[in-house]
Amino acid sequence: MIEPYTAMRTFRRPALGRADLGPVLVIVVAMELAYVLAPIIVLGLLSEDGALAYEQGETAWAVIQQLLTFGLYVLMLVGLVRKLHDRGFWSMVGPVDETIVAFKKVAWAVAMLLAVQTFLPPSINFDEVSAIRPVLPWLMWTPVVIVALIVQTGAEEIYFRGYLQQQLACLSDKRWVWMGLPSILFGAGHYLNGYGPADGIVYAIWATCLGLACADLTARTGNIGAAVGLHMSNNLFAFMLAGVEGWPSNGLALFLYPYEDPLAYDYGLATLLAPWAVLELLIVALMVLVMWLAARIAIKR
Repeated sequence: MIEPYTAMRTFRRPALGRADLGPVLVIVVAMELAYVLAPIIVLGLLSEDGALAYEQGETAWAVIQQLLTFGLYVLMLVGLVRKLHDRGFWSMVGPVDETIVAFKKVAWAVAMLLAVQTFLPPSINFDEVSAIRPVLPWLMWTPVVIVALIVQTGAEEIYFRGYLQQQLACLSDKRWVWMGLPSILFGAGHYLNGYGPADGIVYAIWATCLGLACADLTARTGNIGAAVGLHMSNNLFAFMLAGVEGWPSNGLALFLYPYEDPLAYDYGLATLLAPWAVLELLIVALMVLVMWLAARIAIKR
């Protein structure tokens, strides 16, 4: 039987000899604090109007600013890892050339998959769309958005699939530890994206599945390039395809649906058993599975 994760042994090598759990816990707590403080720092640098736009994300530039804020997390992480583990940025990324190749292959494959899915039902219901932004200006934002998304998804991947996966792989050979725990932590961080317990749990389960897919790709390739490629293409379509008028971070969306008050719906825990919630969970899990399969084909591992 072929061992699919032999590359993980090489990838974790920079963390060997630095596998004390104490510094890992310090960095986890520090990164959680950074997640709260970084937007506050950015808001303090903006004008009153700029701060309001940043918080709402209803313009393209405001959403890009939100994404670029993740660069602060990378600076924090690199500084802490250098101080507590005496290793640097590239030790959490992998070989540069291999990382770039894996990123390009997977980003392209997943983007093509999502482009095809965009025009298959039920992705876009044009009868319900209330507004379509001008296509040419929307397209012109794409290169800038891709750079901003590489910063955003790269920051998350270097932390969860780079640093944490490496460190935990040195502490335990059990896959549920070095693949599962970072993915659960990643998923839990998305809980607040929901408008209530049920909606938040759906977000968390989706993000956990995405985290597991990225963890698998990282272990198969020995770098975070494939994980960033999948994550970036997923977020590219999430931000640039469709949004809801008046909802946060819709400033890049091409298609806008009419405003709905999210608090008008019942998102209590009991609704997790409702047909819509079960169906949504199945759909998001299936979407992650299909993206992961596309990535696997792209890297042929």
